[in-house]
Amino acid sequence: LSGGDLEVVRRESCRFLKELRSKKQNWGFLCASITYLLSVALIEGPNSDVLVGNCDLPSETHIFAFAVERKHELISFGIRTHRLIRNFLFRQYDEMSNSSSFLSYLLERKPPLHSLFIIGVFYQGLTSYCIARRTRDDIWTTRGNAALTFIQHWSHSSQWNFQNKVLLLQAEKSFTCGNLTEAQNFYKDSITSARRHKFIHEEGVSHELSGLFFLDRGLRDKAHEELLHSVRCFRTWGAYAVADRVNILIGDNFSDTTCSEGHVCETASHTAEDSTKRRYYLDF
Repeated sequence: LSGGDLEVVRRESCRFLKELRSKKQNWGFLCASITYLLSVALIEGPNSDVLVGNCDLPSETHIFAFAVERKHELISFGIRTHRLIRNFLFRQYDEMSNSSSFLSYLLERKPPLHSLFIIGVFYQGLTSYCIARRTRDDIWTTRGNAALTFIQHWSHSSQWNFQNKVLLLQAEKSFTCGNLTEAQNFYKDSITSARRHKFIHEEGVSHELSGLFFLDRGLRDKAHEELLHSVRCFRTWGAYAVADRVNILIGDNFSDTTCSEGHVCETASHTAEDSTKRRYYLDF
């Protein structure tokens, strides 16, 4: 979730899971399973079936129910965070709309604060503004604003980790509220900050949301450029399934069309290297 190469995350998580399984360290195995399952979803897609050696991993639903029953909040909150991230990155709108306020739940239960939970609040904010624009329901704008305030608080402690997140949430808030010039500047600044701080995954998110902003305004050339940058960032991260989703978005909006400047709009095509890497991931 820090933008590290997902190939490495998945490979090392797999190795660690085998080690934990052999030592019968069950709680550690469940914790590591969460990271592994998310990495697989980002690489292969949210509905991927996975194996570790010859042992089926427990499902996320099973792990969550077990953690709630045993009152293991690190695991249960970790799964809530991963669901927020996965639902947003794959635009699973039904799941997004039905989710309760992660921030409110966090403040109510007050578990030991973990950096993962702060990331969950960030994605709650992005999700909220996205749904607010789709539904025109003010409750989602309120949730987004609460998430922005929360992340702004943490940015005072670490500009490096949170500056780009604050800027992106500010961009989404401005877009939602109709402050378009302000939104455009925030999107640009959030991309610059994410790139400077080496958060390639969040740079991809910023490029995509910026592209959607320009597409909504009818600025097709700029939208196309931003969406292509998003695909490249997600592929660099190793999130091929997320890149595929954005590529479909590009195809739906630009395939076989001509941009305003007369250039043929192209989608970001798959490469042989992508296919090789994805086959590799299926072999343990």
